[in-house]
Amino acid sequence: MPITALAFTPRSARRYAAGLVAGSAGGLVSGFVKLGWEVPWPPRAPGRIPEPQVLVSLFTHHPTPGWASLVIHFSFSILCGAAYGVLAEILPIVTLGTGIVFGLAIWIGAHELIMPWIGLTPPALHLPASEQGSEFFGHALWGWVIAIFYDDLRRRFTRSRT
Repeated sequence: MPITALAFTPRSARRYAAGLVAGSAGGLVSGFVKLGWEVPWPPRAPGRIPEPQVLVSLFTHHPTPGWASLVIHFSFSILCGAAYGVLAEILPIVTLGTGIVFGLAIWIGAHELIMPWIGLTPPALHLPASEQGSEFFGHALWGWVIAIFYDDLRRRFTRSRT
């Protein structure tokens, strides 16, 4: 069945708990995948402080330990995965491109708009192409992993073939 922009899943077919758990699990795994992606393709220039550490420092006014970045990274990834899972239960267009469109939408919203706006990163137009490329392709992969886990786990939880 083709996905249309405003098509909603019938209420009787929605499985919110399965979507929430499957999406959260996908978010957790995709968080590891994104960290792995960043080893060969760093998302920021050497010496630039990771955005999660800058964020925490804004509130604490102290240097932030590296582990805080991991807590924020995985929390964000799990919450986005959970949102994907719940939204996919309601609005199938969220699954467009097997999560790649979702991942790129999160990249645009977080990295291109919100983070520069609140001062966590330089303006998007001032970032090197290598950073932009790493984040673009890293978030596409990140979204795809969320979708793959969501699809598989939801199917297992609901014993459904769809």
